[in-house]
Amino acid sequence: MPLRSKPYRVIQWATGAVGRYAIAAIHENPAFELAGCWVHAADKVGRDAGLIAGIGAIGVAATHSIEEILALDADAVLYAPLLSNADEICRILEAGKNVVTPTGFTSVRDPELAARLEAACQRGRSSLHGSGIHPGFSGDRLPLVLSALARRIDRIRVYEIVDMSQMSESPELVAMLGFDMSAEKARIEPPALLGVMSTIFFESIALVAQGLGLEIEEFESRHEFALAKRDIPIAQGRVRKGHVAGQHFHYAGLVRGEPAIAFETYWKMAKDLEPDWPYDDVWRYDVELEGDPPMKLEFRCGSGSDGPELGLLCTAMNCVNSIPHVVAAAPGIRTQLDLPLVTAVGAMRRA
Repeated sequence: MPLRSKPYRVIQWATGAVGRYAIAAIHENPAFELAGCWVHAADKVGRDAGLIAGIGAIGVAATHSIEEILALDADAVLYAPLLSNADEICRILEAGKNVVTPTGFTSVRDPELAARLEAACQRGRSSLHGSGIHPGFSGDRLPLVLSALARRIDRIRVYEIVDMSQMSESPELVAMLGFDMSAEKARIEPPALLGVMSTIFFESIALVAQGLGLEIEEFESRHEFALAKRDIPIAQGRVRKGHVAGQHFHYAGLVRGEPAIAFETYWKMAKDLEPDWPYDDVWRYDVELEGDPPMKLEFRCGSGSDGPELGLLCTAMNCVNSIPHVVAAAPGIRTQLDLPLVTAVGAMRRA
Protein backbone atom coordinates (compact mmCIF):
# COMPACT_ATOMS: atom_id res chain seq x y z
CA MET A 1 0.00 0.00 0.00
CA PRO A 2 1.52 3.38 -0.94
CA LEU A 3 2.29 5.62 2.02
CA ARG A 4 0.33 8.82 2.37
CA SER A 5 2.05 12.20 2.80
CA LYS A 6 1.27 12.48 6.53
CA PRO A 7 1.75 9.75 9.14
CA TYR A 8 -1.11 7.70 10.55
CA ARG A 9 -1.82 8.95 14.06
CA VAL A 10 -2.31 5.96 16.36
CA ILE A 11 -3.43 5.69 19.97
CA GLN A 12 -2.06 2.69 21.86
CA TRP A 13 -4.70 1.28 24.23
CA ALA A 14 -2.98 -0.82 26.94
CA THR A 15 0.74 -1.39 27.27
CA GLY A 16 1.08 -5.09 28.01
CA ALA A 17 3.14 -7.62 26.09
CA VAL A 18 1.68 -6.67 22.69
CA GLY A 19 1.22 -2.96 23.40
CA ARG A 20 4.86 -2.38 24.27
CA TYR A 21 6.00 -3.82 20.94
CA ALA A 22 3.41 -1.73 19.11
CA ILE A 23 4.58 1.50 20.75
CA ALA A 24 8.18 0.85 19.70
CA ALA A 25 7.15 -0.03 16.14
CA ILE A 26 4.90 3.01 15.76
CA HIS A 27 7.53 5.38 17.13
CA GLU A 28 10.38 4.19 14.93
CA ASN A 29 8.39 4.13 11.66
CA PRO A 30 7.87 7.52 9.92
CA ALA A 31 4.63 6.19 8.43
CA PHE A 32 3.06 6.32 11.92
CA GLU A 33 2.89 8.68 14.86
CA LEU A 34 1.93 7.82 18.44
CA ALA A 35 -0.91 10.21 19.25
CA GLY A 36 -1.71 8.95 22.74
CA CYS A 37 -1.55 6.07 25.17
CA TRP A 38 -4.20 4.62 27.50
CA VAL A 39 -3.09 2.52 30.48
CA HIS A 40 -4.93 0.46 33.06
CA ALA A 41 -2.48 0.46 35.97
CA ALA A 42 -2.44 3.53 38.22
CA ASP A 43 1.36 3.49 38.49
CA LYS A 44 1.67 4.00 34.72
CA VAL A 45 -0.56 7.09 34.58
CA GLY A 46 1.50 10.15 33.64
CA ARG A 47 4.55 8.11 32.63
CA ASP A 48 6.05 8.49 29.21
CA ALA A 49 4.79 5.79 26.84
CA GLY A 50 8.30 5.23 25.53
CA LEU A 51 9.62 4.54 29.03
CA ILE A 52 6.79 2.06 29.59
CA ALA A 53 7.76 0.34 26.33
CA GLY A 54 11.46 0.36 27.25
CA ILE A 55 12.65 2.56 24.38
CA GLY A 56 13.26 5.82 26.24
CA ALA A 57 11.12 8.94 26.52
CA ILE A 58 9.21 9.93 23.37
CA GLY A 59 7.07 12.78 24.72
CA VAL A 60 3.70 11.00 24.96
CA ALA A 61 2.27 10.75 28.47
CA ALA A 62 0.02 7.81 29.38
CA THR A 63 -3.48 8.41 30.72
CA HIS A 64 -6.28 6.37 32.25
CA SER A 65 -8.93 8.84 31.09
CA ILE A 66 -11.09 7.58 28.25
CA GLU A 67 -12.37 11.12 27.74
CA GLU A 68 -8.82 12.39 27.18
CA ILE A 69 -8.13 9.61 24.70
CA LEU A 70 -11.34 10.16 22.74
CA ALA A 71 -10.61 13.89 22.51
CA LEU A 72 -7.31 13.28 20.71
CA ASP A 73 -6.92 13.68 16.97
CA ALA A 74 -6.12 10.17 15.77
CA ASP A 75 -6.77 7.87 12.82
CA ALA A 76 -6.88 4.64 14.78
CA VAL A 77 -6.73 3.00 18.18
CA LEU A 78 -4.64 -0.13 18.57
CA TYR A 79 -6.77 -1.77 21.25
CA ALA A 80 -4.75 -4.44 23.11
CA PRO A 81 -5.87 -5.02 26.72
CA LEU A 82 -5.71 -8.47 28.30
CA LEU A 83 -9.47 -8.84 27.88
CA SER A 84 -11.65 -6.87 25.48
CA ASN A 85 -14.60 -4.75 26.56
CA ALA A 86 -17.31 -4.26 23.94
CA ASP A 87 -18.60 -1.10 25.65
CA GLU A 88 -15.15 0.49 25.40
CA ILE A 89 -14.79 -0.50 21.77
CA CYS A 90 -18.19 0.95 20.91
CA ARG A 91 -17.29 4.25 22.60
CA ILE A 92 -14.07 4.46 20.60
CA LEU A 93 -15.84 3.67 17.33
CA GLU A 94 -18.65 6.13 18.03
CA ALA A 95 -16.01 8.81 18.63
CA GLY A 96 -14.92 8.39 15.01
CA LYS A 97 -11.75 6.40 15.62
CA ASN A 98 -10.99 3.20 13.75
CA VAL A 99 -10.09 0.21 15.94
CA VAL A 100 -7.57 -2.54 15.23
CA THR A 101 -7.36 -5.21 17.91
CA PRO A 102 -5.71 -8.60 18.60
CA THR A 103 -8.26 -9.41 21.34
CA GLY A 104 -10.76 -11.19 19.10
CA PHE A 105 -13.34 -10.02 16.54
CA THR A 106 -11.52 -11.87 13.76
CA SER A 107 -15.10 -12.57 12.76
CA VAL A 108 -18.08 -11.73 14.95
CA ARG A 109 -20.36 -14.73 15.34
CA ASP A 110 -22.76 -13.30 17.94
CA PRO A 111 -25.52 -11.48 15.96
CA GLU A 112 -26.40 -9.16 18.86
CA LEU A 113 -22.77 -8.15 19.39
CA ALA A 114 -22.25 -7.73 15.65
CA ALA A 115 -25.25 -5.41 15.46
CA ARG A 116 -23.95 -3.28 18.37
CA LEU A 117 -20.51 -2.95 16.85
CA GLU A 118 -21.83 -2.25 13.38
CA ALA A 119 -24.14 0.46 14.73
CA ALA A 120 -21.21 2.07 16.57
CA CYS A 121 -19.17 2.03 13.37
CA GLN A 122 -21.94 3.69 11.41
CA ARG A 123 -22.47 6.38 14.05
CA GLY A 124 -18.76 7.21 14.11
CA ARG A 125 -18.10 6.51 10.40
CA SER A 126 -15.32 4.21 11.61
CA SER A 127 -14.17 0.63 11.14
CA LEU A 128 -13.34 -2.30 13.43
CA HIS A 129 -10.78 -4.93 12.46
CA GLY A 130 -9.84 -7.99 14.52
CA SER A 131 -6.33 -8.74 13.31
CA GLY A 132 -6.00 -11.84 15.50
CA ILE A 133 -3.76 -12.87 18.36
CA HIS A 134 -1.32 -15.65 17.36
CA PRO A 135 -4.06 -17.34 15.27
CA GLY A 136 -4.32 -14.08 13.33
CA PHE A 137 -1.57 -15.18 10.97
CA SER A 138 -1.23 -18.92 11.57
CA GLY A 139 -4.86 -19.83 12.05
CA ASP A 140 -6.59 -17.88 9.32
CA ARG A 141 -4.32 -15.98 6.92
CA LEU A 142 -1.85 -18.82 6.26
CA PRO A 143 -4.50 -21.53 5.69
CA LEU A 144 -6.30 -19.24 3.25
CA VAL A 145 -3.07 -18.47 1.37
CA LEU A 146 -2.23 -22.17 1.08
CA SER A 147 -5.78 -22.98 0.00
CA ALA A 148 -5.18 -21.17 -3.29
CA LEU A 149 -2.83 -24.02 -4.27
CA ALA A 150 -5.30 -26.82 -3.53
CA ARG A 151 -7.50 -28.81 -5.90
CA ARG A 152 -9.30 -30.49 -2.98
CA ILE A 153 -9.22 -29.84 0.77
CA ASP A 154 -10.36 -32.55 3.15
CA ARG A 155 -9.20 -31.05 6.44
CA ILE A 156 -7.16 -28.17 7.81
CA ARG A 157 -5.13 -28.45 11.00
CA VAL A 158 -3.04 -25.75 12.64
CA TYR A 159 -0.55 -26.59 15.43
CA GLU A 160 0.87 -23.97 17.78
CA ILE A 161 3.84 -25.00 19.95
CA VAL A 162 5.17 -22.41 22.40
CA ASP A 163 7.63 -22.50 25.30
CA MET A 164 6.08 -19.85 27.54
CA SER A 165 8.59 -20.03 30.37
CA GLN A 166 10.41 -16.78 29.58
CA MET A 167 7.71 -14.86 27.72
CA SER A 168 6.92 -11.34 28.93
CA GLU A 169 3.25 -12.10 29.46
CA SER A 170 1.71 -10.76 32.67
CA PRO A 171 1.52 -12.96 35.79
CA GLU A 172 -2.26 -12.48 35.65
CA LEU A 173 -2.45 -14.00 32.17
CA VAL A 174 -0.23 -16.93 33.12
CA ALA A 175 -2.48 -17.68 36.11
CA MET A 176 -5.67 -17.29 34.06
CA LEU A 177 -4.29 -19.79 31.56
CA GLY A 178 -4.17 -22.32 34.39
CA PHE A 179 -0.43 -22.65 34.93
CA ASP A 180 0.76 -23.70 38.40
CA MET A 181 -2.68 -25.05 39.30
CA SER A 182 -2.57 -28.20 41.37
CA ALA A 183 -3.40 -31.41 39.53
CA GLU A 184 -6.47 -31.91 41.71
CA LYS A 185 -7.84 -28.44 40.97
CA ALA A 186 -7.02 -28.69 37.27
CA ARG A 187 -9.02 -31.92 36.97
CA ILE A 188 -12.23 -30.27 38.14
CA GLU A 189 -11.75 -26.63 37.11
CA PRO A 190 -10.90 -25.50 33.56
CA PRO A 191 -8.56 -22.52 33.07
CA ALA A 192 -10.29 -19.18 33.60
CA LEU A 193 -9.59 -18.09 30.03
CA LEU A 194 -10.87 -21.25 28.31
CA GLY A 195 -14.22 -19.66 27.42
CA VAL A 196 -12.63 -16.49 26.07
CA MET A 197 -10.01 -18.42 24.12
CA SER A 198 -12.63 -20.75 22.66
CA THR A 199 -14.57 -17.74 21.37
CA ILE A 200 -11.47 -16.23 19.77
CA PHE A 201 -10.30 -19.49 18.16
CA PHE A 202 -13.81 -20.27 16.92
CA GLU A 203 -13.86 -16.81 15.29
CA SER A 204 -10.71 -17.72 13.33
CA ILE A 205 -12.16 -21.08 12.34
CA ALA A 206 -15.35 -19.36 11.17
CA LEU A 207 -13.33 -16.87 9.12
CA VAL A 208 -11.38 -19.62 7.33
CA ALA A 209 -14.62 -21.47 6.67
CA GLN A 210 -16.23 -18.32 5.28
CA GLY A 211 -13.23 -17.73 3.02
CA LEU A 212 -13.57 -21.27 1.66
CA GLY A 213 -17.36 -21.23 1.33
CA LEU A 214 -17.77 -23.87 4.04
CA GLU A 215 -20.63 -23.97 6.53
CA ILE A 216 -19.50 -25.06 10.01
CA GLU A 217 -22.28 -27.05 11.70
CA GLU A 218 -20.86 -27.26 15.22
CA PHE A 219 -17.85 -26.14 17.27
CA GLU A 220 -16.02 -28.17 19.91
CA SER A 221 -13.21 -27.59 22.39
CA ARG A 222 -11.20 -29.90 24.63
CA HIS A 223 -8.47 -29.31 27.17
CA GLU A 224 -5.81 -31.44 28.80
CA PHE A 225 -2.80 -30.58 30.95
CA ALA A 226 0.68 -31.83 31.81
CA LEU A 227 2.47 -31.61 35.16
CA ALA A 228 5.93 -30.43 36.15
CA LYS A 229 8.40 -33.10 37.26
CA ARG A 230 10.38 -30.49 39.20
CA ASP A 231 10.13 -26.84 40.21
CA ILE A 232 10.44 -24.81 36.99
CA PRO A 233 11.67 -21.19 37.06
CA ILE A 234 9.66 -18.96 34.70
CA ALA A 235 9.67 -15.23 33.96
CA GLN A 236 6.72 -14.71 36.34
CA GLY A 237 8.19 -16.78 39.20
CA ARG A 238 7.99 -20.55 39.15
CA VAL A 239 5.77 -23.54 38.47
CA ARG A 240 5.86 -25.97 41.37
CA LYS A 241 6.60 -29.68 41.03
CA GLY A 242 3.41 -31.66 40.47
CA HIS A 243 1.52 -28.56 39.27
CA VAL A 244 0.31 -27.66 35.78
CA ALA A 245 3.19 -26.76 33.47
CA GLY A 246 1.68 -27.67 30.10
CA GLN A 247 -1.63 -26.92 28.40
CA HIS A 248 -3.11 -28.53 25.30
CA PHE A 249 -6.22 -26.91 23.85
CA HIS A 250 -8.16 -28.41 20.95
CA TYR A 251 -10.62 -26.25 18.99
CA ALA A 252 -12.48 -27.49 15.94
CA GLY A 253 -15.25 -26.64 13.51
CA LEU A 254 -17.25 -29.75 12.63
CA VAL A 255 -18.98 -30.75 9.41
CA ARG A 256 -21.07 -33.94 9.56
CA GLY A 257 -19.60 -34.65 12.97
CA GLU A 258 -15.96 -34.56 11.80
CA PRO A 259 -13.37 -31.79 12.35
CA ALA A 260 -13.04 -29.85 9.11
CA ILE A 261 -10.84 -27.09 10.57
CA ALA A 262 -8.96 -27.71 13.82
CA PHE A 263 -6.47 -25.78 15.95
CA GLU A 264 -4.17 -27.58 18.39
CA THR A 265 -2.18 -25.47 20.87
CA TYR A 266 0.63 -26.87 23.02
CA TRP A 267 1.86 -24.36 25.59
CA LYS A 268 4.68 -25.59 27.80
CA MET A 269 6.91 -24.28 30.57
CA ALA A 270 9.56 -27.00 30.07
CA LYS A 271 10.33 -29.92 27.79
CA ASP A 272 10.15 -32.85 30.21
CA LEU A 273 6.58 -32.91 31.50
CA GLU A 274 4.15 -35.66 32.44
CA PRO A 275 2.76 -36.61 29.97
CA ASP A 276 5.66 -35.73 27.70
CA TRP A 277 4.07 -34.34 24.55
CA PRO A 278 6.33 -34.74 21.49
CA TYR A 279 6.69 -31.01 20.81
CA ASP A 280 9.96 -29.47 22.00
CA ASP A 281 10.26 -26.41 19.76
CA VAL A 282 10.57 -23.04 21.43
CA TRP A 283 8.05 -21.48 19.03
CA ARG A 284 6.50 -23.06 15.95
CA TYR A 285 3.35 -23.17 13.86
CA ASP A 286 2.43 -25.98 11.48
CA VAL A 287 -0.35 -25.42 8.97
CA GLU A 288 -1.49 -28.68 7.36
CA LEU A 289 -3.96 -29.04 4.50
CA GLU A 290 -5.03 -32.63 3.91
CA GLY A 291 -6.26 -33.12 0.36
CA ASP A 292 -4.90 -32.84 -3.14
CA PRO A 293 -2.11 -31.93 -3.04
CA PRO A 294 -1.38 -32.48 0.66
CA MET A 295 0.52 -29.48 2.04
CA LYS A 296 2.35 -28.59 5.23
CA LEU A 297 3.82 -25.20 6.08
CA GLU A 298 6.20 -24.88 9.06
CA PHE A 299 6.58 -21.40 10.51
CA ARG A 300 9.19 -21.01 13.25
CA CYS A 301 11.61 -18.49 14.69
CA GLY A 302 14.71 -17.82 12.67
CA SER A 303 18.28 -17.80 13.92
CA GLY A 304 19.02 -14.98 16.34
CA SER A 305 15.35 -14.42 17.22
CA ASP A 306 14.14 -14.24 20.79
CA GLY A 307 12.00 -17.37 20.77
CA PRO A 308 8.39 -16.95 21.83
CA GLU A 309 8.75 -13.16 22.09
CA LEU A 310 8.73 -13.26 18.30
CA GLY A 311 5.07 -14.27 18.50
CA LEU A 312 4.23 -11.15 20.50
CA LEU A 313 6.11 -8.97 18.02
CA CYS A 314 4.34 -10.61 15.06
CA THR A 315 0.99 -10.06 16.76
CA ALA A 316 1.74 -6.38 17.30
CA MET A 317 2.96 -5.88 13.73
CA ASN A 318 -0.08 -7.65 12.31
CA CYS A 319 -2.07 -4.86 14.00
CA VAL A 320 0.19 -1.97 13.03
CA ASN A 321 0.49 -2.99 9.38
CA SER A 322 -3.30 -3.37 9.09
CA ILE A 323 -3.93 0.24 10.12
CA PRO A 324 -3.63 1.92 6.68
CA HIS A 325 -6.17 -0.48 5.14
CA VAL A 326 -8.56 -0.15 8.07
CA VAL A 327 -8.38 3.66 7.91
CA ALA A 328 -9.15 3.49 4.17
CA ALA A 329 -11.99 0.98 4.57
CA ALA A 330 -15.67 1.82 4.49
CA PRO A 331 -17.30 2.07 7.94
CA GLY A 332 -18.23 -1.22 9.59
CA ILE A 333 -16.75 -4.49 10.83
CA ARG A 334 -13.94 -5.38 8.44
CA THR A 335 -12.38 -8.85 8.53
CA GLN A 336 -9.30 -10.12 6.74
CA LEU A 337 -11.62 -11.17 3.92
CA ASP A 338 -12.72 -7.55 3.45
CA LEU A 339 -9.28 -5.91 3.39
CA PRO A 340 -6.69 -5.96 0.60
CA LEU A 341 -3.52 -7.95 1.15
CA VAL A 342 -1.85 -6.61 4.31
CA THR A 343 1.88 -6.07 3.88
CA ALA A 344 4.62 -4.42 5.91
CA VAL A 345 4.35 -0.63 5.96
CA GLY A 346 7.64 1.19 5.41
CA ALA A 347 9.67 -1.78 6.63
CA MET A 348 12.13 -1.83 3.71
CA ARG A 349 13.47 1.65 4.51
CA ARG A 350 16.49 0.14 6.32
CA ALA A 351 17.57 -2.08 3.45
